[in-house]
Amino acid sequence: MSLLPDHVFVVCEAGVTNYGEPELAHAQVDAAADARCDAVKFQAWRTRNLVSAKVAERLSDELGRNWFERMASRELPYDELRRLQEHARERGLVYFATPHDEESLDFLVHELDVPWLKVGSGEASNWSFLERVGAAGKAVLVAFGLQSDDEAKRAVDLLGSAGAAEVVALHTVSVYPTPPELVGLRRMTALQDVLDVPVGLSDHTVGWHIPLAAVALGARAIEKHLTFDKTDERSLDNPGALEPAEFAAFVEQIRELERALAPPAERGEKDAGDWALQAVVAARELSAGDVLQERDVAFKRPGRGGVPASRVGELLGRTLRVDVPEDEQILLAHVD
Repeated sequence: MSLLPDHVFVVCEAGVTNYGEPELAHAQVDAAADARCDAVKFQAWRTRNLVSAKVAERLSDELGRNWFERMASRELPYDELRRLQEHARERGLVYFATPHDEESLDFLVHELDVPWLKVGSGEASNWSFLERVGAAGKAVLVAFGLQSDDEAKRAVDLLGSAGAAEVVALHTVSVYPTPPELVGLRRMTALQDVLDVPVGLSDHTVGWHIPLAAVALGARAIEKHLTFDKTDERSLDNPGALEPAEFAAFVEQIRELERALAPPAERGEKDAGDWALQAVVAARELSAGDVLQERDVAFKRPGRGGVPASRVGELLGRTLRVDVPEDEQILLAHVD
C-alpha cells in the first residue's frame, strides 16, 4: 500500500537552515505544522563519515570553503533528531530525514523507525548506499539532479529490487538558488515516463510559482526549504527557501490548485445561469394568432424561467396562443 497521500505530499525541508541549532530546528517543526505541511524532513549525517577532512582542507581554496568544517558546524546530534521526531509526532507531522552516511541510515531505520527515507542527489548514484537504503524496506524519496536518465533508472531499479516499499523520484537542480532558465521542469514528467514511478519536485527556486507549476504538471510530492531569514548567508538554501508565512500561503495554494485540477462534482454555475444567460423575449407587442418570425424576438437577461436563446428554433414558425407584451418572455406554453 502506498504511503503517498491522495493529495500532493508537501514536505517541509528543514535541511541545514537550522545550522545545527536545536532551538531553530524545533521552531521549524512548529512552522511546518502551522503551515499544514504533510511532513517535516531533516538531514542526518556524521561529518567524519561523509567528508574527508584531508581532501576538504586541500580543496578549501578551490571550493571557497572548508566543507568538513562547514558540515561539522551544522550537524544535529542523534538525540536531538529523536527529540525532533517526538515533537513532530505531537504536531501531527510525518517525520523523516535524509541519511548521508550508513551510520545515520542505520540510526534512522533501527532507532527511529522513520516511515520514509530521502536520498539526496549527492548519494543517488552511490549504488552500494542505495542498496542499503532499499534493503531497509522503507518508502524512499530520491532526488535526481546530478544524474543522467540512465543513472536515475538504475537507481530506481536498484532501490526496488533491494526491497524499498515505494519509490518516488524528485526532479531537482543542485544550483542554489536555481534560476528559472535552469529548472527544466519538463524533466519531471519525462522522469515519470522513464522510471514508471510517481514523481515530484525538490525545489530550490526563489518564490513558489515554479513548484505550483509542478503540481499542475502532475507532481505527487513537493519538497521546499524553510528558513527564518532568507538573507542569512550561513546556508546556500536560504535564498530559495520560504519563510513561515510564505510557506503557509504556499501550502494553501497547492490545496486550491488540487481542487481546481480535480473533476468538478458540481460546477456551482446554476445560479449564475439564472441571471447571466439570455432568454427569448418579445421584440414588440405580439398578439394571439401571430406566427413568430425572427423579427418578433429578442434575447435578454435574466434567463431564469424562459426559453434559452439557444432554443429559439423551438418557437419560430409557431403560432401564439396568447398576447405577449413587448420585452416579456415568450414561453413554449404560449405557442401551439
